[in-house]
Amino acid sequence: MTGKEKLKTKAAILPEAAGVYLMKDARDRVIYVGKAKSLRKRVISYFQKGPSSSKTFKLMNQIKDLEYIQTDTEKEALILENSLIKKHRPRFNVNLRDDKTYPYIRLNIPHPYPRLEVVRRIKRDGALYFGPFSSSSSMRRTMRLIQRLFPLRQCRRADVKAVDRPCLNYQLGRCSAPCVGYISQEDYQALVEEVALFFQGRNKRLMELLEQKMQESSRQLDFEAAAWYRDRLADIKKTLEQQKMVSLNTGDQDVIGLAQDRGQGMAVMLFVRRGVLLGHRNFYLGATAAPSHEVVESLLGQYYSLDNLIPDEILVPVKLEHAEALQEWLKEKKAGGVHVKSPVRGAKKKLVELAATNAVTALAQRMQAAELGAEVQLELQKKLNLPEPPHRIEAFDLSALQGDEPVGAMVVFEDRAWRKSDYRRFRIKSASGQDDYAMMYEVVRRRLQREDLARPDLMLLDGGRGQLSMALAVIKDLKIQDPPPLAGLAKGRDREPDRVWLPGRKNPVNFRPGAPGLLFLMRIRDEAHRYAQAYHRRLRRKKGVRSVLDQIPGVGPARRKVLLKHFGSIQAIKAASIDDLAEAKGLSEAVAENVFNFFHVGE
Repeated sequence: MTGKEKLKTKAAILPEAAGVYLMKDARDRVIYVGKAKSLRKRVISYFQKGPSSSKTFKLMNQIKDLEYIQTDTEKEALILENSLIKKHRPRFNVNLRDDKTYPYIRLNIPHPYPRLEVVRRIKRDGALYFGPFSSSSSMRRTMRLIQRLFPLRQCRRADVKAVDRPCLNYQLGRCSAPCVGYISQEDYQALVEEVALFFQGRNKRLMELLEQKMQESSRQLDFEAAAWYRDRLADIKKTLEQQKMVSLNTGDQDVIGLAQDRGQGMAVMLFVRRGVLLGHRNFYLGATAAPSHEVVESLLGQYYSLDNLIPDEILVPVKLEHAEALQEWLKEKKAGGVHVKSPVRGAKKKLVELAATNAVTALAQRMQAAELGAEVQLELQKKLNLPEPPHRIEAFDLSALQGDEPVGAMVVFEDRAWRKSDYRRFRIKSASGQDDYAMMYEVVRRRLQREDLARPDLMLLDGGRGQLSMALAVIKDLKIQDPPPLAGLAKGRDREPDRVWLPGRKNPVNFRPGAPGLLFLMRIRDEAHRYAQAYHRRLRRKKGVRSVLDQIPGVGPARRKVLLKHFGSIQAIKAASIDDLAEAKGLSEAVAENVFNFFHVGE
């Protein structure tokens, strides 16, 4: 039997049950993960009909083995598929590139004096959340607007009434100063209710409320208060006029649009809150072997598993095969109602078309940029003798000062963008002194022992042949049969250009001065250098603080923190008297004497 016949026979005996299947290549790497209501029907369909796309054809040619995991329900299969994609990052699946969390504005309703704060995680804590915002700048603009319209406190202190005078925000009209009793708790809660109405889109009710308060203040001849309410009404009306209404829906909606061109895919998610288009996010899908409905299901599963806010309604461009399971899972996560719909007409269909238009534009821009970068990739493939153009490059650098606090760092450039979620920092554990070779050996070894990161197309080391020999020693010691390609980038002497070294090569690679490929490698190396130095400086700063105060008897981490918070600096602590030191919270007179004597006895 041929390999394909064996796989077809294996697929024919899979159970008629829900579950997840994993397809592996000749190196036993998972290259595709899928879910199905019936494992047997889904997997055997790959062998009974011709490939629907060139990507599927390529997938079928690389499959050498099959595995499956049976689940009790479709919902369990959906959850398991998400976790396996995140673990293995299969090359033929949709991998959510933009795996960051987005900022939200949180109003902590249960607190006696709530304030607005920026968070990136949604919790079931009774607070009101507004967002997500596609950028920090748009979030800050909204924060400034709300703080101008509704002067809630901005301070973070736990005990609100712990000061003698209001802060500068009160003088600027951006705080009602509950800390000094300039506003009662009842009136402050009324202000909070107004903010909640604004968040919930109940602007008509909000303006009616402010109109009533303005008229009431006028009847009581409190014209200053009446003018204040009048100005807030005018500001809110102006704000509402500037908002872009795209729907008459009063709930929250996330709208998905898809675009595909020349084997590449892009998805755009529009965030519509109470009919207002709040923002959008682009998700580059790359090339995937999955049909559109599986792409959307996988995208939604990965996105909402990141604790992003789940809206009342999700509009998608295609009918989903596992819509009920997805909806059930989302309802469970949200602890509330969620509807996943594929509209065919009307205003909701127009919203999906608007998202698709944005996706087409975003994909065209990305492909144009990719065409410009393809020349660099081809140059690197040719010059560095790589099996294929490098899509993922990992760069490594070290940082230490006279052997003190040595660290290593790894940065990742993938699909022509910095993949900061894959950046890694290494605190050197085994190497001692200023042994750069031993340090690089440790860093590369620890990187290659990790299984949670994708395989690089190129590992770039800061240094020449010596550092390359360390990486080769790691590969030999770990007995890696198919190691990733290596290259070392060394600084040129005097005014010579930087040189690129390859394993087993006597002379450096011959790049012409100013070659795009060489400049590209230098840019990645410089980012690794920046990242390593930033980590090194951070550790040295921490050590500088610890090395002084931790030598004092009776001063541990907690009291060190109290001292620095109370006095602000080491110099201020040194200048303080015993009585001043004893005033710091949690410091006894005996410990205060120890601190004073440490700095002054023997001077």
